[in-house]
Amino acid sequence: MADRSRRRWFKAALAAALIAALASVGWSFYLGWSLTHLPRAKMPTNPRYWGMPYRSVRFPSVVDHLRIHGWWIPAPHATMTVVFSHGFGSNRADIGVPGLLMMRALHLWGANILTFDYRAEGRSPGKLISVGEFEVRDLLGAADAARSRFAPGLPVAVVGYSMGASVALLAGERDPQIAAVVADSPFAALTPYLEHNLPIWTGLPAVPFNWLLLHVAAPLLGIAPNSVDPLAGVKALGHRPVLLIAGKADKTIPYRNSVTLYRTLKATDPHARLWLVPGAHHVESFQLRPLTYLAYLYATLHEVDKGLMRVPDYGL
Repeated sequence: MADRSRRRWFKAALAAALIAALASVGWSFYLGWSLTHLPRAKMPTNPRYWGMPYRSVRFPSVVDHLRIHGWWIPAPHATMTVVFSHGFGSNRADIGVPGLLMMRALHLWGANILTFDYRAEGRSPGKLISVGEFEVRDLLGAADAARSRFAPGLPVAVVGYSMGASVALLAGERDPQIAAVVADSPFAALTPYLEHNLPIWTGLPAVPFNWLLLHVAAPLLGIAPNSVDPLAGVKALGHRPVLLIAGKADKTIPYRNSVTLYRTLKATDPHARLWLVPGAHHVESFQLRPLTYLAYLYATLHEVDKGLMRVPDYGL
């Protein structure tokens, strides 16, 4: 009788454990799907409200040739083009930065602007946000379109925020014609970042959900976080100007990510700069220190284009 009771208890415990495991896998897949299929952020403004003429454009991403949607903002007598790379869950206006105010400053300096929606965000096609793996194709397509169609012969620099900052570094590593990279609040490598910070996004304990999300849900969704690793190839940027910016109060992507990238980059690139902003939360540095931010930005872009104008009063 005791043996039969123990067997029943064991079977019940095994069934409960199996149900819990299946539920954890299912919940992890649901969370992974939810985080990579976000509602599209609204775009309540456009460059004309900020005093900039523009036209809507489309261009192909590299590799899979998706028709990416963006705005081309030409500057009179432009001497360079700056491509903007927005953050996770945002779009070409990047309201949280605020992106169009930043673009207005660069436009006054004499830079063309190309800003666009990554796949599955804004008005660009697609359903899956891969947090860099496929988005880099869109940014490489934007840089190529800027050089070949919109402003042939002018140098192209990239300014990116959050996820878009990491994608900017990846694109610079892969495209030697990108003349400079400004990366505001990047992660150094996606898998280590998620291993330490996924609970910020999921609200769930790291064990067992981090492992399930990274090693079960991600492959089922068709993405490979290990492939999104700016740190592994950052030395390929060579001696091009690179500016890393991070807020010291950033809990979303801790500033240590930028420090790690800078230390690796500085070993081979004397043009690399790092600016850590006390009290700034995620991509908040421009809001807190706008004139200092623009001074750093100007110094970086001026290394590419000595003809870039400096307008001292931005109305900030």
